[in-house]
Amino acid sequence: MDELLALRLGLIAVVFVFLAAVAWTMRGGLRPAPTRAHTPARPGARFVVTYAADTGIRAGAVLSLAGTMTLGRDADAGIVLDDPSVSARHAEARRTPMGWTIRDLGSTNGTFVDGRPGGREGVALHGGEEIALGSVVLRFEA
Repeated sequence: MDELLALRLGLIAVVFVFLAAVAWTMRGGLRPAPTRAHTPARPGARFVVTYAADTGIRAGAVLSLAGTMTLGRDADAGIVLDDPSVSARHAEARRTPMGWTIRDLGSTNGTFVDGRPGGREGVALHGGEEIALGSVVLRFEA
């Protein structure tokens, strides 16, 4: 009979230790979350297809930008524009501390921003610019 009492007391002790461990673990989860200033979600920079040429992309399609992205016919490009007038590695869109830029990567048909040659040094984009890569025309939205 004494062994049965010892087993019951041992079981009660195990249950007590288990409940104490659960309570101790949960105590950390009950702290209030640190407050953060609310910043409204801002849509990222993007290109909107104005004229798609033979890319198979519909006009009005949105092409989101992130970091540094290559635009071209190459399947490894960040934005693939599969049109014969677009070079494999045609242009590069890059986010800089000052904003977005686009630069030509030595393409055959050039990169034009609002009708002016983009060049290899790059052109700053502010929003609303029309960018022509071969026959494909995109509008930049900040």
